Amino acid sequence: TTTLIGLLKTARLLRLVRVARKIDRYSEYGAAVLVLLMATFALIAHWLACIWYAIGNAERPILKAKIGWLDSLASDSQEYYFPNGTGGPSIKSRYVTALYFTFTSLTSVGFGNVAPNTDAEKIFTICVMLVGSLMYASIFGNVSAIIQRLYSGTARYHTQMLRVREFIRFHQIPNPLRQRLQEYFQHAWTYTNGIDMNSVLKGFPECLQADICLHLNRNLLTNCSAFEGASPGCLRALSLKFKTTHAPPGDTLVHKGDVLTSLYFIARGSIEILKDDVVMAIL
Repeated sequence: TTTLIGLLKTARLLRLVRVARKIDRYSEYGAAVLVLLMATFALIAHWLACIWYAIGNAERPILKAKIGWLDSLASDSQEYYFPNGTGGPSIKSRYVTALYFTFTSLTSVGFGNVAPNTDAEKIFTICVMLVGSLMYASIFGNVSAIIQRLYSGTARYHTQMLRVREFIRFHQIPNPLRQRLQEYFQHAWTYTNGIDMNSVLKGFPECLQADICLHLNRNLLTNCSAFEGASPGCLRALSLKFKTTHAPPGDTLVHKGDVLTSLYFIARGSIEILKDDVVMAIL
């Protein structure tokens, strides 16, 4: 018998509102959203399984012909009900069977080994099928998009690599230079993951750009003796002028006779100074 105290316990469902508010915080993580969607699906299936059991349990004593799903389960498991209403399958078996039925109905599988027989069970099954179609549209429809988002970095890499190969093929770039282009692209991708920092920074105001650039170049500004004694305003102005470049092993940054338009600072790795193919220094 449902009592007022039992109904008051349903107020705990309001906690789901707080959970829903926190979902947006983790919505950028595809794996977390995928787990939340599966948990939501399992929770709805649990609620429907409880209703399915309540219908069968309420109709079983008043049905003259024992055709309900609980009696079918009792006949299949050979755990029959006694005339006084006791006995029958265990609570665990009833719950697992009810949950199994709601999962098969929601996913449109429907093996038929647990089937509705009474009018109330059939009406409820129709409602479950309608809920299942809506859940497919709202939940499982997003699963492919989430999985695609998880592998978006790999897809962007292959797309950019395909453009580089098409560029090489269209302009008929010879083999040594072709290999340098591909090595540079692969080397730069390992450090940047395909993110163009300059285009990202353009979307922020200049004061915020300076703070970001200070953070990105903090090791260089702190450890390089050229910037000792520089004021914070000077460092902020200089950090906005820095541009990060990546050179694969064996590439030449400055050739003899080139017009120098930039001043290079080595943030990572080493560089050789050559004169007539003789290494004069290693920085």
